[in-house]
Amino acid sequence: MRALVFVWLVVVMPSLCLAQTPPPVDVEVGSERASHPKLKSAHARAKKAGAYSLRVRYVKVEGRWATDVALPIAPGDVLTPARIFDAMEALERAITANAIDGYGLRSKGEVGVLYIEVEYDTSPPVTATAGVRPAADTVGVIFRPHYVHVSLERIGDNVLPIPRSPRPTFFENVPKPLLALKPVFGVSQDRAFGTALGGAFDADLFNLRDPARISAATDENQHLDVHAQGMKSVDESFYRVDAGLRYSQRLTGTLLQGVSLAANYDGVKEPLGATEHTRNAGLVSGGVTLKLAPSTRLSLDTGYRRTDDTFNEPGSRARTSTSADEQTNRALLDAMPHPIYGFFRAAVWEDNGWLSAGSSYQRMVGRIGYAKEIPVQPNQTIGLEVVAGGGAVLGNPPGYARFFGGNSSGQFLYDSPSSAALQNMPVGPLIRSFGEGRAGLRTASGVRGGEGFWHVNLNLTIPIRWWSRALIPNELTDIEDADGKPTSLKQLLRKQVDVTGPSMLAATLKKEGMSADEAEKRAGEILGEIRPATHFIIDDANIYSVKPLLMFDAAGITDRGISSGETWLAAGGGVEVTIVIAKLQVGYMRTISGPTFGSRGNVFVRLVFQNLF
Repeated sequence: MRALVFVWLVVVMPSLCLAQTPPPVDVEVGSERASHPKLKSAHARAKKAGAYSLRVRYVKVEGRWATDVALPIAPGDVLTPARIFDAMEALERAITANAIDGYGLRSKGEVGVLYIEVEYDTSPPVTATAGVRPAADTVGVIFRPHYVHVSLERIGDNVLPIPRSPRPTFFENVPKPLLALKPVFGVSQDRAFGTALGGAFDADLFNLRDPARISAATDENQHLDVHAQGMKSVDESFYRVDAGLRYSQRLTGTLLQGVSLAANYDGVKEPLGATEHTRNAGLVSGGVTLKLAPSTRLSLDTGYRRTDDTFNEPGSRARTSTSADEQTNRALLDAMPHPIYGFFRAAVWEDNGWLSAGSSYQRMVGRIGYAKEIPVQPNQTIGLEVVAGGGAVLGNPPGYARFFGGNSSGQFLYDSPSSAALQNMPVGPLIRSFGEGRAGLRTASGVRGGEGFWHVNLNLTIPIRWWSRALIPNELTDIEDADGKPTSLKQLLRKQVDVTGPSMLAATLKKEGMSADEAEKRAGEILGEIRPATHFIIDDANIYSVKPLLMFDAAGITDRGISSGETWLAAGGGVEVTIVIAKLQVGYMRTISGPTFGSRGNVFVRLVFQNLF
């Protein structure tokens, strides 16, 4: 009998407490706080819903990994303006602490624009587990923070159609291995390389023990990253592996933005011409990143590489093994050009090689690209991407150091500046109607690489309104503008760019030793650079979209021994799917003119899972 009484007290009493009539509440308490722009809408909605004086039935915070977020409001409390305001301010402090002193800025190099929306659920409650229905005069409180992520390091991510989430991440709830390793997974398909599984991780050894910690230290801009990425064909023997250690320091000066030192290993077995190429190489490099102008970054890298390569020369059945010493150089420019904006990237690679047999060669490749999402309707954009490039080799290069065309495993406009795809020189022109490395020059002895090449590539994505959803919905709030008209959520977030963004950055800069005035001035300059990008994210970015994809390639490979060389034209189509944590491209390209080497078409697939937290 005592046991039954105990169970009744534990299970039923909380429901009875919710059913008690709460004391009356003065909704004008804290009226000065209620007029604050960040709190005004939540207060107006509570009064409109008749939520004040009701007991709280449940509290919910919408966000990524938003479990057990501690707020000064709980089920059973009487809802008052002060409780709502205190909870909103506590939630804002938790989110901004993650961004300023935690994982957001320290490990991802990003800040954000925040606006917290509150909804009140006054619908009739359902029966509780104990079979007791809570009183009707209860309310559920839902905190919905809208958070626009803005990268200070990878400026292209702010205007490219990449996976995004409109919610902040509560990094303390993310599993530590996931947070520490930052994994990326993918699947790809190519006619030559075959179906391949890939993955990558990047772990900061300086922050490995507790990557989500909130820190007051002033030296959080130094990183020692161990990284690895690779892909393995499941139906061929081909593979790619890149692993290494990289030290970097992020700086906030007017010119020098960062320095880095790295040691890498590259292992490759890939299709090249009519045969295959195997490489094992070690690279030691150093670099700097400079700010040339607003939203314009120039990365300069130089290094030494030792290579061991195996390759079948055309007309020879025997595999030839060579060793070489290479001096490598790279210049990479990223910019959002004013006034057309979009994302512009240009790169120049130079390799100077000395073979162990005594001969030498020099290669140089240049590539430029531009991408822009062109608005045609709210959250409906035509995606335009153009990439062009060319290269030449001098001296006596081995067969594998010549240029071969075909599909590419990387994406020039989307890859990280520190990725292997951008650190290493392209193998030749991008011709997506061929498998990787299969296009070359026809000779009597087989397919040979060229001494020069050029290419132009075009992507066009077409929006379909019913196949997308806006990242930030264009819904009206309870806040009125100067004309008495309701303000939209998009408008509020645009205004917050001038409020939360500079304040978050200024707090970080003050931690690094700047005076308050200097930090505020510098934060305003930084946010001024990326303000157009934040407007794109707020106005035009989607949480998911499915777009038809149109593609066109033109390319050529030349050689002094072949007067005309070879040229190709190719066209095709496909579909591009972007959701919160993944991006998928599926396409088919067909050669319109030029040698085909056995097949006119190539089906390619690229699926990448990223943005997992």
